[in-house]
Amino acid sequence: MKRRDLLKNLTLGTAAMVAIPAWAKNWSANDLPTGKILAPSDEALFIDIIDTLIPKTDTPGAIEVGVDKFVKAMIDTMHTEDDQRVFYAQIPVVDAFAKRKQGSAFSSLSTNEKVECLGMIEKNEDATLQKFFKTLKNYSIQGYTGSEWYMTEKAGYEYAPGYGHGCVDVEQ
Repeated sequence: MKRRDLLKNLTLGTAAMVAIPAWAKNWSANDLPTGKILAPSDEALFIDIIDTLIPKTDTPGAIEVGVDKFVKAMIDTMHTEDDQRVFYAQIPVVDAFAKRKQGSAFSSLSTNEKVECLGMIEKNEDATLQKFFKTLKNYSIQGYTGSEWYMTEKAGYEYAPGYGHGCVDVEQ
């Protein structure tokens, strides 16, 4: 590797670390900035897609920990206005895709049909729809695994690890 390439990569890596907002690493739904207000039908579909990606089981699902708010916050703060416009414009396209491929609106499909539909979107030839789904999926996973619930309950994160337990009994 050439020295100039190395310096350029180090500079870009440092800039990326500085640019990521603090709330993107370990967050709770109350910490997030207010996301873009969507039309009620788009909001419901957006939530339904995220809920299909990470559903509630014996553990909270993505919606219960606020991943929908996280995804909006990431899109609104980390992407250009043009990218935001393109991203949000793809939400109703998912519904149209489901109607075309499955014969029904996305929200009225069964869980297995929704998963199958999202799998078809992931392998679809429409690059814009594919990019939308990839971005949504990546931010949903990042949001879920970085949520306060996941970090404390699943990852074993402790705010102040290493509690002081002395090795000598102290008599009073």
